[in-house]
Amino acid sequence: MPDLESRKDMAPDRDVKNSIMLSLRRVSICVCAAVGALVLAVAVLILVFGGAILNSYGRGKAERAFAKAHPGSALRIGELDYAVGANRLLAQSVTLTSGNTTLKLDRISLMGVRWTRLLWGTTALADVLAKASLEATNIEVEFPQARYGIRCARLRGSVPGSELIAEGTEFRALVGDEEFFAAHEFRTTRFHMIVPECKVLGLAYGELLSGKSYRARSVQLLRPTLDALVDCEKMVAPFEKPPLMINQALAAIRQPLQLNTLGITNGCLRYCERLVPKADPGVLTISAVNLAAEGIANRGPASAAILLRGQGDLMDASPMKVNMSIPITPTDFSLQYSGSLEAMDLTRLDAFLDVAAHTKVKSGALQKASFEINVTAGQARGHVQAIYKNLDIATLDKRTGTKEGLDNRIVSLMANVLKIRSSNVPDASGSTREGEVNYTRRPEDEFQQFVWFALRTGVLDVISH
Repeated sequence: MPDLESRKDMAPDRDVKNSIMLSLRRVSICVCAAVGALVLAVAVLILVFGGAILNSYGRGKAERAFAKAHPGSALRIGELDYAVGANRLLAQSVTLTSGNTTLKLDRISLMGVRWTRLLWGTTALADVLAKASLEATNIEVEFPQARYGIRCARLRGSVPGSELIAEGTEFRALVGDEEFFAAHEFRTTRFHMIVPECKVLGLAYGELLSGKSYRARSVQLLRPTLDALVDCEKMVAPFEKPPLMINQALAAIRQPLQLNTLGITNGCLRYCERLVPKADPGVLTISAVNLAAEGIANRGPASAAILLRGQGDLMDASPMKVNMSIPITPTDFSLQYSGSLEAMDLTRLDAFLDVAAHTKVKSGALQKASFEINVTAGQARGHVQAIYKNLDIATLDKRTGTKEGLDNRIVSLMANVLKIRSSNVPDASGSTREGEVNYTRRPEDEFQQFVWFALRTGVLDVISH
């Protein structure tokens, strides 16, 4: 498990994340503007002159109108076709460039637009699109500055059906790992995520199009995989300002946000750390991930909280469960979380510990572990219980990767600072040693870091004499 020197390793690169979010916001605005320009330019031509005029005049009109409204941006529309009976507008391709962001799609179909209401110019966009549906294929968005891109094989949206479905979505780096890491001065994380299917149901399109709120009944991610690789050979970036916790991030969203449920079905997480460029990383995996979160919002009564329940298989060896409750209204950082881990051969953790912590579990059999932690104003307190036998940990040399190395400058926190308790089994009275959780959030802690660092204090208290 990560030592204190890797405090930042599990956190996303905030600059990259902020750049991507800003680019996504810019793309969404430009896309809406592009659709609006397209619709306005072709509405009269469709009804009066038919589809033939669309390609000789309508396309150019829309592209010029967009360029005039958004200097520095460009819209290119492929061949257009309009089917009057089906009320369907079809574009064979669309390319949108804005700053360092590019959006391309092969084909987009727009149906059910109330063109006559649009022509009057007094009807709100939400009403114009009240019966509309959209389907787009082979969508690609690139963020060269952040060196990331998004692909989506198919996107379907229905305003009357209140749904948005994305199939074959991939979030990936635009360059190889070495080029990606070389572009960053300090330690960062490279992400690669694949979501075969994402369903947004009960989406309030009317409120979304009018900018009033973001509301949906549920979001379901089916069989997602997330791969994260950290280049630990670099130094951590200098601390600038505390990262936002979940309740703070939600509160920063101006419009009301409400998502009743968020679900992940049969997901997979692969977290990796490497200490040498191009070297094999330490790998930690959680497979068969099933997660359900309820009550995601940025408004609500004092008792409102996000409730999360998750489970998965750690290193394909042991079922683990986590429950969490995160209040959404407190200004301080508070939450409660608990969990458990079933029987496991602890040597399975060596695939990660050998590289990330210079530590090798030579032997150890866990029978069961559990924890309960309460956090108030950034102070975590709780307890950890673990029943295990024959725990033996060796410290590995930083350079050679063997416990016999002479230049052991990186020392495992567990193996050197502490004297390991080899077994913790019930005594004659049936009791076992219980670990105490006592951790205060540091200004640079990300949310996921804090959760792990607090839990780790209890784990170390259990296994030490």
